[in-house]
Parts: sequence; C-alpha cells; structure tokens
Amino acid sequence: MNRQKNSKLPYLAVTAVFFALCAFFSLGMLLPGGTDAAGGGEIPRLVTEDGLSPTWRDDFETWFSGHFAFRDTLVDAFSAIKERLFYTGNDKVIVGEDGFLFFADTLACYTGTDPMTDEELTAAADALRALSDYAAERGARFVFLCAPNKNTVYGDKMPATVPRASAPSDLDRLLPLLAERGVTAADVRGLLRDAAGSETVYHRRDTHWNAEGARIAAAAVLEAAGEEVPAWLKDPLTTQTHDFIGDLDAQLYPKRTRYDDNFAPNREPSFSYEGNYKTPMDMSINTVNERASGSVLMFRDSFANALIPFFGELYGAASFSRANPYRIDRLEDNGADLVVVEIAERNLRDLIAAAARIAETGALPPAFFAKNINSYSILEE
Repeated sequence: MNRQKNSKLPYLAVTAVFFALCAFFSLGMLLPGGTDAAGGGEIPRLVTEDGLSPTWRDDFETWFSGHFAFRDTLVDAFSAIKERLFYTGNDKVIVGEDGFLFFADTLACYTGTDPMTDEELTAAADALRALSDYAAERGARFVFLCAPNKNTVYGDKMPATVPRASAPSDLDRLLPLLAERGVTAADVRGLLRDAAGSETVYHRRDTHWNAEGARIAAAAVLEAAGEEVPAWLKDPLTTQTHDFIGDLDAQLYPKRTRYDDNFAPNREPSFSYEGNYKTPMDMSINTVNERASGSVLMFRDSFANALIPFFGELYGAASFSRANPYRIDRLEDNGADLVVVEIAERNLRDLIAAAARIAETGALPPAFFAKNINSYSILEE
C-alpha cells in the first residue's frame, strides 16, 4: 500500500505545480504591473446579445495567451535562453552569427524554395516598364530600386545549417528583363556587399539597412538616373550612434527595449517636413528644401525610411508614398524630375498585384494593358 501511495506522489506533485502556476499567472493579472503584454483587446464575453458564444473557449484561450501575468517578461527570458544557448529565435526571427538577426520571411528567397515563375517575372517587368514609360512621357526619369534582403548581403552571417540557393535569385532573373524593356534599375547588392567587408550596412538586430546602407543606395539611384552625386553623399558616414530600436529585437524581446548601432548624417539637415508628419512610416510624406532644386516622387516600403533624409537633402521637393497602387498619375498635377520605385527583395511578387491595381485605377494607359493582357492572366486564377 505504501508503495502505491509513493508511486502517486510524483503525479500529485506535477498536478499541484500545474494548478499553482495556473493560479499564479491568472491571479497575478490582478497585481499592479502584472499584465505587461503590449496587446490590447477586451476579454471575450461568454454571454453576448445573441446568447452563449459558441467560440468563447477558443476566443478566451487566444486572449489569455497574450495577457497572462508577466507574459512579456517570460517571453524575454525564454528568448534570451534560446538565442544565447541554442542560437534559435522564433517563427519570425532567425538567429545568425555575431549577433545578427534575420527576418524569417526572407528564408524562401535565401534557400530558393519558392522562386517566381517566368510568367510572374514577365508581369513584374511589364508593370515596371509601364511605370517607366508613363514617367518618360511626362519628362521624368525613372529608377527601380530593389532593397536586398539582409541575408542577400550578409549570407555569411546566416546559420550554417540553412542552405543557400545555388540557382539565380528572382532579382537575378528580373534585372535582364528590365534591361530588355529599357527600364533603368539600380542594383546595389554588390555595392553593399563590398561595403559590408569593412563597415556594417544593415542593422544587426533589424530587418533593414542602416543609414550607411541607405546612403550607398541613394548614391546608386542618382548614378542610375544619370545625375551627379554630391561629394557629401559619396563620403561614408563616420558618426556612430546607439539609439536605434530593431524590429527583430522587438519580436524576440517584447518587454525590454534594446538599442542597435546606427550612423548619423555627415551634415546638419536643411530640409523640413510638410504637413502633419509623425513617423517615417506615414503613408504619405513630403519634404521641402530651399537649398536644393528639382523634385522626386518615390513609391516605397519601410526600407525607404532611411532614404528619406538623403532625398530630402538632395531635392527641393520630395514626395514619398507607401500607398498601393502606385499612383503615378500624380505626375499629371505635381510633376517630378525623378520617379523611384523602391521595394524589398522579398516582396517582388507584389509588383504583379500592383500592376493589376494600377490598371484598375486608370492611372496608366489602357492600351498598354490591352497589348500585354497575357502577362496579367495569372492574376485571374
């Protein structure tokens, strides 16, 4: 009998610990500062206006998983153990060498497991040609800028267990198609890799290039457009800062704010923001600079956050738009000397959907899409 009782003790102990933890993480939510999760939302109701909620259990489980006591503190601790001891992140973050973090959504590009089809690449190239032709008809130069994935530049910092694709990348295959169509593109991959040998050009703890990487990209755009690159843009940035909060760091450590290195501009800015500017992620941003001339219209994503200060310095008027579709018909009213389409390498497929939406708005000549309808037939599937 004693042996039977003793054999049950481990099970009873585990059960007791389980319920104690449940009570701690539940009742702890009542303590000041107990709920440290950033996510909001009200607790799901069991009884609604329509009666008992049939999804209450699942809704409550989802809500509780994001709000139990000291959640973010525990996530921070668990992430630190995984990163430092096992060199692993989570479903959004890949832990690389020398403190480098990589966005998991770039993994397919890196390994070549989901390449664009020839039809998709043709559609993307035709969409850019349409934008380029439209800009040219209105007296504007056009440059396509693909912001390389971080592991395209820093492949040596990726985990050795992740195989790198040996076949040409989507960008490798797209650039010749653009050249055939007369579309000017700034390929910055080689420039960034060369600079990465002596200086950091991407944030270690973030998806994007830093200010030095953005400087290199801005200079490349000017060169591709046939414009003179000013001396101040040719000189590498030398003043380092430690005030940047990395997006990948925040994915791993929601509780503790960590800072990453960056660079400060070599000179005091002379441009100013127009309108109700809040952050570099605003959907529409406009700058003016009385010391500069000319104008630029840039369709962009988050990689261009670091480009804005450079183009604000380069042009008397600069407009940056995150909206889709690319409303290049803004050239009709405002005009521009240069049009830039900037997009992250991992999002090249978005150019296809953008083409369809551009056609729907009527911002581009209908005749173009009539002639190239086969390129867009894949969008109907």
